[in-house]
Amino acid sequence: MPNLGFQFEVLKHVITERAAGGDPVAVTLSHGNFNNATMPFAVLGAMGPDVLRYVPISPALASFLAGLVPPATSGTALSPSQTAAAVSNATTQLQGLTAPTATPAQQALAFELYFNPLGAAYSVLFSSLVIPLWPILNHVTDVLDQLQTIVTDQDEIALASLLAGGSVQGLENLQSQLVGLPATIAVMQIVIGAIVSEGPWMEMNQTFPPAADVIADRRYEFLRWHLTGEFARNLLQHAKSANQKAFAFGWLSHVSSSVTAEPFVNNVVGGPYRTHWWRNRLAGNFVDSWTFGFFEQNPLPTMAGDNPTPAYADPNTGAGWPSICEANLQNLFNVAGLDGPSTTDGVPDAVTAMATGNVAGLLSSFPFPAEISKLLDDTIAATYAASMLPTVGLDANGHLTPAFQSDTFARAYLGAFAVYWFMTSGSGPIGNNPTGTPTGMPEPTWISSGGSPSSPQQAGVNVGAAVCAALLAIFAIFSILTGDFVAGAAALVAALAVPVIDWPTVANELFWLRKTLVDQENLLRDSLVMSGLAYPPPVLLGAIDPDGNTLPATDLTPPVSGLPQGQTPATAGVPLCKTNALSSGQFAATYEGGAYPRRLDATSSVAPVADVNFAQYPLGVGVESEATDNGMPANLYPNTLIASMAPVLNGGMLASAPWPTADKPFGDAVANAMQIIAAAAKGLPDYNLDGDRGYGWQTWDPTAGSNPFNPPVAAMAEP
Repeated sequence: MPNLGFQFEVLKHVITERAAGGDPVAVTLSHGNFNNATMPFAVLGAMGPDVLRYVPISPALASFLAGLVPPATSGTALSPSQTAAAVSNATTQLQGLTAPTATPAQQALAFELYFNPLGAAYSVLFSSLVIPLWPILNHVTDVLDQLQTIVTDQDEIALASLLAGGSVQGLENLQSQLVGLPATIAVMQIVIGAIVSEGPWMEMNQTFPPAADVIADRRYEFLRWHLTGEFARNLLQHAKSANQKAFAFGWLSHVSSSVTAEPFVNNVVGGPYRTHWWRNRLAGNFVDSWTFGFFEQNPLPTMAGDNPTPAYADPNTGAGWPSICEANLQNLFNVAGLDGPSTTDGVPDAVTAMATGNVAGLLSSFPFPAEISKLLDDTIAATYAASMLPTVGLDANGHLTPAFQSDTFARAYLGAFAVYWFMTSGSGPIGNNPTGTPTGMPEPTWISSGGSPSSPQQAGVNVGAAVCAALLAIFAIFSILTGDFVAGAAALVAALAVPVIDWPTVANELFWLRKTLVDQENLLRDSLVMSGLAYPPPVLLGAIDPDGNTLPATDLTPPVSGLPQGQTPATAGVPLCKTNALSSGQFAATYEGGAYPRRLDATSSVAPVADVNFAQYPLGVGVESEATDNGMPANLYPNTLIASMAPVLNGGMLASAPWPTADKPFGDAVANAMQIIAAAAKGLPDYNLDGDRGYGWQTWDPTAGSNPFNPPVAAMAEP
């Protein structure tokens, strides 16, 4: 689903258009170029139910998951056999949560892991990788930046001051502290991989229960799939204060964005969130990054086919489209005034709270606005019968826990702040990571030979052996990733240890040292991006081929075969930022009996496994019965969903239509948001906000006994 980057751009357009017409809420929100005290409430509202994806997990589950992953800062490097044993142990303990012999405590953890998978994934990521590693990467990058300035200015005094001033000596022991990182990453992948396999209940159950039974939806699924139009109307009716009205304004913008844009993401994915939930997140992240970069560029870029002007990013300098990875989106909805990192190299307290599950203290110090909690509580109570609300796990006494409690949205807000800081603050390796402009000089010997440092007589300044050793210790920590960086650091330190300065040689050593570091960081960044946990920076939105044309970012799908000539991509991969023909109806008669929606990626003989091949378009799995039409033409980029500014089509989202769908396009997100806000959502149908089963589908339930493994999946209007 499109995430905050897309929702924010829609919201800004809607505010501008509504303010021009005199809407008092929009006029307030537009004040100061969207920089005012009320705007964060609208942005939070524009996240809609999606904020509930980021509810932090409990300390018990956080402790259990963290205990599976060897710490990166243990100071002990695990051997291959020890790493394999750690992987095996993590697998066994995770499987034990749902074993017939599981204890009540294990069952409670299993319930929570299922109902809060994204919170669990980020808890593991933050505790295992971000908190121990990001500050180190930030510090080393800062040292390299300072050295670059010194070398560019040929400033010997500043160089001596940097090395003698004590800013780097404190990292001498980091190499020994981080030697455990390879095992950390190996086990972390297993743990997060197990979380990815936790699909929505409608894909995991062997047989659907009667619709009257308590629905096992996750919180955000429930609010996206049930009585969405009625919820929007009740939200508006209960919104009294300026902040509440701004929140409701943002929520209606979210509803419009979801109904009109989810089919776009589903086209890229090959199916809706329900059938390919983690692939949906991967594609949504790319759509967010592309949309933010396009609309934050002034003037707007132009697209000639796949070729953007200006280009997405220069790999040497990073210049190009604005990067969502440095947008600090967490500050746009910071309604409680949560703090950023206490130091330049650190992480915010919200990240630590998300990692550990210990959120009570932070929520006490930075209380979530009670008026928003009350607005949401009142709206839920007015919209849903108590018997309809889902539960999300077991408490310590084995009792079912209600999905929506007094602090649910406050905790979700805190978790969202932590996740969006990670994704958009520019901290760590998440970004374009430019290498700098090459010097034109040959590669150093340590690059071409695999590790022989340059002669200390080549260049440098004498700063003292002890300080040079400290500098080498900083760089040597990356020997866990590649030996080249260590050799390069040794060459640079040697070049700085003699009295005769040869600045061009020093500059060349520094360029290749930075390039080696950046190459390592990009391996980590790309893994996080393709795992769906991080936004792609502009440099990953497309690449320039030898002919100067832009190749759009694609997934890992191999070249498609078995389709009519000329109707399949000539290169491997399915584009992640634009619609494709594989999800349209044109192949229905020629390929796998249909085109959309693709079924669950894989199953086992024991239980279904959800979306395990999310980095590839789901070919070869067949089409869900009953098949539906995605309705999105091929080769559209996301700006067409926002910037066309055409009147609504076919009556727009408010046009009455018999259940289940009118199956006609409504127009762009902005035009429809304008319509439903002007009408105070009166007449707004209950749309499935995931575009499940096709364009403009209304909310539905599976009929009793129907399931994906005994097709067809029969739908009925929700009671």
